[in-house]
Amino acid sequence: MTAPPVLQPVILNILSVDDDEIDRLRLSKLCRKAGMKAEFFEAANLEEMRQQLEIEQFDLVFLDHNLGMDTGLDALKILLTHEEQVQAVPIMLTSMTNYQIAVEAMRRGCADYIVKEELSADTLIKSIASAIERRALYGQLSSARASEKELRRIFKRFIVGCGPDLRLLLSRTLAGVRMIKTQARQDDTVPSAILSDVSLLERSCKDLVVFMDDLDSVISDTREITAKANPSLLQ
Repeated sequence: MTAPPVLQPVILNILSVDDDEIDRLRLSKLCRKAGMKAEFFEAANLEEMRQQLEIEQFDLVFLDHNLGMDTGLDALKILLTHEEQVQAVPIMLTSMTNYQIAVEAMRRGCADYIVKEELSADTLIKSIASAIERRALYGQLSSARASEKELRRIFKRFIVGCGPDLRLLLSRTLAGVRMIKTQARQDDTVPSAILSDVSLLERSCKDLVVFMDDLDSVISDTREITAKANPSLLQ
């Protein structure tokens, strides 16, 4: 029997953006203590961070909030707008007095945050697991929203492009069906099979009309929701 292939451990690329060399070293040691197989990179400021982002693709990026004249929020913006780092998971490092900063970082797209005073191998593992899970969920939600938006666009194009002609055709078909059914009541020579097909055609036409009305309602409701969320679109 052929021996099963040996799976190599995944090696993560980790970037620490922190102006304190001791804190960067501590984070590196904790990553190893947590059992992570990783290549560890460092940046003391935003300029060094930009240089690292151009050289490597990162899986995890730890951003210290205090970066001298700059902040972790500035670093977060650079990371999130970098086209080659879309897979990178950002985690903010804050102090106990900066919870509001952590909340703001999460609002701006940070995957998680860790309070420096509580930093340990255990909190590191929990934060990374939570950040990766949250990033995956955001990705699924973004994909679902994109699919929903595309579906609405197709519905709208159908209603605007084909709706009027199709409604006219359905109206004429229903009028013809009614004439045939009226004639059938007066003339017993119409075969029952044909009469059954005519009734089926009538029901199908009515279902199509209802379906188009439903599409109209969906598109109208979407416009109202979008307008409430974005009042400027009403202008």
